[in-house]
Amino acid sequence: MTGRKALSLLLGFFAVIFLVNGVFIYFAINSFSGLSTRNAYVKGLNYNRTLAEGRAQQAAGWQLTATALQVAPGREFVLDVRVTDRQGRPLDNLNLSGQLRRPTHEGDDLTLEFEATGKGGYRALTATDAAGQWDLRLLAQVDGATGYRWEKRLWLK
Repeated sequence: MTGRKALSLLLGFFAVIFLVNGVFIYFAINSFSGLSTRNAYVKGLNYNRTLAEGRAQQAAGWQLTATALQVAPGREFVLDVRVTDRQGRPLDNLNLSGQLRRPTHEGDDLTLEFEATGKGGYRALTATDAAGQWDLRLLAQVDGATGYRWEKRLWLK
């Protein structure tokens, strides 16, 4: 091997390294918007209020159970939620709303409106073609006051 050949191999090696790094840098800069959460500034301003709401919810000790059952062949589901207080007494006077969200697909979210069924029970009907894991996000309010929030992972079959 001559000196020129060794020099050209060395320069070629580093040229490939710089080229590949340049491609990575280009895609890293042009594919990331820099936004990791919507309304980050407003959420930051409301952080202390969010913490206070979380402490109030924990102090209240409300418990939630949620189940999803397929109604009939097809993709119609019944979501049953039961809310109780710390002593296990049912909470009937709630305004319960929520969403079913896909943890892996943005834009497949389903809005849920629950109807009270008595004894702390609430029911919502929904239809989807996508079986699998869903995140159930719930908001319960009493007389329009500060709401209690829950998130539970469900499996729709």
